[in-house]
Amino acid sequence: MKKTLLKAGPLLALAWLTITPKIQAQQVPLFSQYFNNPLIYNPAWAGLDRFASVNLTYRNQWTNIPGAPTTLLATIDLPFYEYRSGVGVNVFQDRIGLFQQNKVHFTYAYHIFELYENSSVFSFGLTGGLVTNRIDLSNIYVVNPNDPKIIDNTGNYQGVEFTFGMNYMFRDKFQIGFTMPQFLTAGLRSIDQNDNDIQMVPHFLLAARCTLKTFDEVHRIEPMLMVRRVGNGAVPMQFDVGVQYTWNNTLWFNAAYRTNYSSVAAVGLHIKRLRVGFARDFATSEIQNIAGSTNEIMLGYKFNHLKTKVFGAQKGRSNTKFRRKIEHPSSPGPTFRPNRLYMKRTPKQKPKTSSKRRGF
Repeated sequence: MKKTLLKAGPLLALAWLTITPKIQAQQVPLFSQYFNNPLIYNPAWAGLDRFASVNLTYRNQWTNIPGAPTTLLATIDLPFYEYRSGVGVNVFQDRIGLFQQNKVHFTYAYHIFELYENSSVFSFGLTGGLVTNRIDLSNIYVVNPNDPKIIDNTGNYQGVEFTFGMNYMFRDKFQIGFTMPQFLTAGLRSIDQNDNDIQMVPHFLLAARCTLKTFDEVHRIEPMLMVRRVGNGAVPMQFDVGVQYTWNNTLWFNAAYRTNYSSVAAVGLHIKRLRVGFARDFATSEIQNIAGSTNEIMLGYKFNHLKTKVFGAQKGRSNTKFRRKIEHPSSPGPTFRPNRLYMKRTPKQKPKTSSKRRGF
C-alpha cells in the first residue's frame, strides 16, 4: 500500500497544481549547468560570445519517482558583431506524468561595448514566444465527472510569455545578470474556453560570477551565485552557491549547493568545438530518501569565431595602458584597408641606351 501511495501521490499533487487557476509554485524549470549556457535563463546573453553555438540539454529529475519531470531544451545562439547584437532561439519541452509543456521562444539582445580586446560589456535582451500546455485526461480516473473543471475540458492550454534580462560583464573578471521570466503574460488560456485557465506569475533571477585565473590562463576558478524568487512569494527564496574549476579551457569541475533542494556535482570537457557536460543533483529536502538522484546531460557545438582582427598593440595580453583594438570587416580599421593601398610601386627608370655607337 505504501508503494502505491508513493506512485500516486506526486501525480495527484501535480494535477492539483496544474488545474488550479492560481499555481502557487515555481514555474521556471531548474537547470544545473546554466553558467555554461547562460542563454537558458538570460536573453541578454544572445550573441555575447564571438561565435555561434548550438546546445542541447536533457534533465531527468527524481529517478526513483514514476512520472517525475523530464526536461529537454535546445538553444541556438547567433552573434552579429557588426550590429552589436545577437539573436537566439529556445525550444523547450517539459514532461511531468500526465502533463506536457512546450515552449518556442525567440530572443534579441543588444550589447554596448568598446571595440577593444577584453572590454566591459553591458547587455540587455528580450525573449518572447508561444507556450502550450497539455494534460492527458484520457489516462486518469475522475472521481467527480460533474466537476466544472473537468466537464468538456480538453486539457489543452496555450498562451504567450515574455522574458526580460540584462547583464554587465566587467572585462573577464566579473559578471552579474538580472532576469525576469514571465514578466509579461496573460497566462495559459484553455482552448475549450472553460473557466479553468492557468495563471503565470513572474519570477526574478539574479546571477553573479567572479573569475580568478593565473597569468597564463591555464587554471581558472569561478565562484558562482544565483538567487531565485517567485513573484507572488508562494515559494521561499532560493540560493545557488557554487564554484567551478577549469583547466586549460579544456576540463572543468563544478560543485554547488541549492538551498532546501539539492547539492550538485558536475564535470565537463571541451574538445575543439565540441562541449560535453554531465551534472548530478542529490536531493537534500524532505523527499531525499525516496526521490533518488537527478541527472543532466549537456551537449554543445561552437562554430567559427567571427572574423575579427586586432591592431594597436603587440600580440599578447593587453593592459589598461596599451590595449589591442578589435575591428570587424563591416567597420574597417587599419588592418582592413584594401591591399592596393599597400602595393609597392616600382619607381620609374630611365630608358636604357644601347652600348653600341651608331656609325656615320
